[in-house]
Amino acid sequence: MATPEPNNRGQAPVPILQVEDLHKAFGGQTVLNGVNLDIEEGQITVVIGGSGSGKSVLIKHLVALLRPDRGQVRFAGRDLFQMADRELLQVRRSFGMLFQNAALFDSMSVFENVAFPLREHQKLTKAELHDTVMASLEVLKLEYAAQKFPGELSGGMKKRVALARATILRPKILIYDEPTTGLDPVMIKQVDDMIAETQERLQVTSVVISHDMASTFRIAHKIAMLHQGQIIEQGSPAEFRASANPIVRNFIFVSGTGPLQAQPSPGGGAL
Repeated sequence: MATPEPNNRGQAPVPILQVEDLHKAFGGQTVLNGVNLDIEEGQITVVIGGSGSGKSVLIKHLVALLRPDRGQVRFAGRDLFQMADRELLQVRRSFGMLFQNAALFDSMSVFENVAFPLREHQKLTKAELHDTVMASLEVLKLEYAAQKFPGELSGGMKKRVALARATILRPKILIYDEPTTGLDPVMIKQVDDMIAETQERLQVTSVVISHDMASTFRIAHKIAMLHQGQIIEQGSPAEFRASANPIVRNFIFVSGTGPLQAQPSPGGGAL
C-alpha cells in the first residue's frame, strides 16, 4: 500500500490534539522530558521509538490516564488536565483504543465483545443493538464470527474484532498501541491495510505507537520519533527518509528500510 494522502489537500492540517512541554518522571527517573507534538485531524500520525523511549507513557497522557508533572495535552484547544471529571469522562468517549494484545474478554463472544461499549454508554433496544453490532462486524468481514470466542480466533482476527469494538461508538481519535507486534509479515500488511482503510472510511484521526518502520512508512501521513523522552524529529515519510539526524537515520537503517548506510551516533559508533 502506498503512503495514504491526507484528507485535507490544499489546506493546512488542523491539530485536534496538541502536546506541549510534557514532562513525566517515576521515582526520580525521567520518562518524558518536554514532549511537543501536534496530532493533525483526519490524519495518521505514527510515533516511533525504541523500547523504553516513553511511547506507552505518552499515549496514557493523550487520554488523561496519567497526569503530567508539567505540561499540557489539549483536545480541540482545551487542556485535558484542567477539565472536571464529568467533562473529562465525556471527552474520553471521543477516543477509541486498540491495545497491543487486542484485550478481548475471553468469556464473551465476538458479538458481546463488540457490543460491550454500546451496553455501557448507550440505551438501545435489543434489535438496535444487534443491527449496530452486526453492521460493524460486516464492515470488517467478521459477521460469520459473531458467535465465536476469542480463543477460536487468529491473531489478525482478534485485531479486527478489537477494532470493531474500538470504533463502535464512532470515536474522533483512534489510538493503536503497537498493533503489529508479534505478527508475521503477511498479517502485519493486513493490519496496516486495516488501519489505513479505517482512517479513510471513518475520516478518523489515528495515532499509532510503533517501532516497525516498514509498517510506519506504509501508513503514516506524519511520523514523530521519541528518543530519551523528547520528540527529536517529525515530518512526512519523505521528510523522515531525508533526515540528517544520525539517531533517526540509524533507527531506519537497522530496521532494514534504509538509508543505505548508517551514520555514527553522536556518542560514536552506529546505534
